[in-house]
Amino acid sequence: MGFKLKDIADIRLGHPFRGSIKGDEDGDVHVVQVRDTNDSGEVNGSNLVRTFLAGRKKPDWLQTGDILFVAKGAKHYAAFVEEGVLPAQSVCSPHFFLVRIKPKKHVVALPAFIAWQLNQIPAQRYFFNSAEGSLYVSIRKQVLADTPLVLPSIERQRQLISMQLCALNEKKTLQRLIENRQQQINAIAKNELEPYGGTDRV
Repeated sequence: MGFKLKDIADIRLGHPFRGSIKGDEDGDVHVVQVRDTNDSGEVNGSNLVRTFLAGRKKPDWLQTGDILFVAKGAKHYAAFVEEGVLPAQSVCSPHFFLVRIKPKKHVVALPAFIAWQLNQIPAQRYFFNSAEGSLYVSIRKQVLADTPLVLPSIERQRQLISMQLCALNEKKTLQRLIENRQQQINAIAKNELEPYGGTDRV
């Protein structure tokens, strides 16, 4: 049986800010923007803009297990909100669609697995073929809602998520090794070339 994202999740646009997001260090609300996510599916909550929200309507605060889908721009990907990553009062910008698995669907779909699947080649091919616009490409809500999904057993979903986490950790470890080696080379170069003072020699 085939599934679509709308069968298992509610989808809504990020918080409706009017105009640009005005930062305020005294603000009591944190805002997740596209720059606070990456196409590896992670959300970085360490440098979020703080602000105040206008209006009396209660915001749709982000929750552990939410999926933030980047709907506008050159890349369309999903970032997963892990436990403890975000402050209590956090919202996402309208550049995202907020995807939240329906309570009764957690028995068939793990949020982390759905976020992972949205970033894989089949879904990415679907988004590429469905995107609209030339200079400013975007994915409409209905297109996202109709994204075809495969739902293996919960145990298999856990296995795939575990594999993804291992691959991500390996990638980070390799990146640190590359950066450390580059720092070593830079230090050696500085030590070896310092006597020349950076001036041209004939």
